[in-house]
Amino acid sequence: MDWNKIKTIFIIVFFILNIFLFLLFFNRYNEAQEYQVDGETTIQERLQADNIRFNSTPVDTIKESYASGNIQVYSFEDLPESENQTYEVFNSTELLASFNEPIGLGTLVNPTVVNLFVNEHVFNGASYELFKIDETSMEATYFQTINNRQIFHNQNALLTIYWNEENEVYKYEQTALEDLEAFEQTENLLTDDTAVEVLYQRNLIKPNSTISLISLGYSTLVQLTETQVFAPTWRVRVELQDGTNEDYFVNAVEGKIIEFSKDPEEIVEQ
Repeated sequence: MDWNKIKTIFIIVFFILNIFLFLLFFNRYNEAQEYQVDGETTIQERLQADNIRFNSTPVDTIKESYASGNIQVYSFEDLPESENQTYEVFNSTELLASFNEPIGLGTLVNPTVVNLFVNEHVFNGASYELFKIDETSMEATYFQTINNRQIFHNQNALLTIYWNEENEVYKYEQTALEDLEAFEQTENLLTDDTAVEVLYQRNLIKPNSTISLISLGYSTLVQLTETQVFAPTWRVRVELQDGTNEDYFVNAVEGKIIEFSKDPEEIVEQ
């Protein structure tokens, strides 16, 4: 048996095999790239074909951290003295403030006047940001923020303002988180365009609608007895053809659609 010849044959076979594997990998890589580009083009074409418009400013965010906080316990000693406000505390974590003399918002209730009221008359009002105004119910909903990013639909970080038919605020309800901080480690985020694509692929963005707002905030990832952990989350607001608005939420790290259940303690990811 000629071992030199056998060794040469093995070397040639392995060399050919390596070339084959390299070409296979190269072709698969090119196919994946072509598929990705074609997919992106197809999505853009389909959005345009469905007359879905973008009026939002793209958010240039690549990395963000998870965050955590503790449920705040209210103490009457910590609340500011006020001759016009009467405080009540329920379950140690829910604050109700009633105005002895309601405070007027003016003839037109809009974000500017409501924000001024919150900053001037609400306990720690600057730590909340307006989410929506419901003129029919005559109330405004605010979410607490971490590093100027809203904590979406968390019942422990919520402020609700109520006014009467004369546009006078007569009370507000408040819960809060304390010791809010972002983790040191940052995570790579999906782009806001990807969040839109996720929603579109699930048929949640209807034809003839407008994406009017895309913003980055947080949603509850883990909820313990007192401590909660929050994940970066895209909020996508869509204005429908009839003028109504719908808000959708996508986990900015994992790409899962988040549905906030009617049960305030339950969050569903899809």
